[in-house]
Amino acid sequence: MTKLEMRELRGDDLFTVLGILGKLDVKDEIVNMFNGGDGKVTKLEDHKKKQDEVANMVEQRGMAIMAGIMQKALLNIGKVKTDVNGLLADLCGVKVKDIQDLSLVEYTALLIKLFKKPELKGFFGSISSLLA
Repeated sequence: MTKLEMRELRGDDLFTVLGILGKLDVKDEIVNMFNGGDGKVTKLEDHKKKQDEVANMVEQRGMAIMAGIMQKALLNIGKVKTDVNGLLADLCGVKVKDIQDLSLVEYTALLIKLFKKPELKGFFGSISSLLA
């Protein structure tokens, strides 16, 4: 298959993304990602550390939380297969069958492309502001 182009995420895609997140059962991990991992809100301005130390701490915490989210997501991935394939097909303007027929390498690359979308990062950033 030729390289698939992915459109920008739109407001209406929010419902699909939220549905997928709900089925993955990663709510607690996402909340912890924004609350510092221990249930307490950690505000950067509360730290008296250098900016590099704070950035390093946030990056390490984010990587640990994302690993937890990925582990939980993998355990529940079968629950969202149809939803993810439908979202990818919609974003790429192709049929679900075209997504299902992708090689493992192509499918994985498409998933990575989705997770790296600035709109998705912005969505999680918006959620974090609601939780802080």
